Amino acid sequence: MDGVRVAQAVLSVFPLDTYSQPAFIMDLTVGDKAKAMPEPVIWSEYEKLCGSLGKLERFAFYERSKKAYCVVQTGEERLYGNLILVKGVVL
Repeated sequence: MDGVRVAQAVLSVFPLDTYSQPAFIMDLTVGDKAKAMPEPVIWSEYEKLCGSLGKLERFAFYERSKKAYCVVQTGEERLYGNLILVKGVVL
């Protein structure tokens, strides 16, 4: 299952934070930027689902991931398909 479909399923029962950045993606590495790699299409797909996306440098993304409550592994094969969601308040 791809990352977008999994994100849709999770977001159907998981409200995003409305007081801070609701989601994060891993930014392009310095090497990929130097090669003028275009912005991955999956980012715009995640943005449609989550609204604003914060970008974290590769190792900062890994560190934030280590502190996650839950990690879901998908079958996503596209580059830069990683996504961190920030839980909001359930009323």
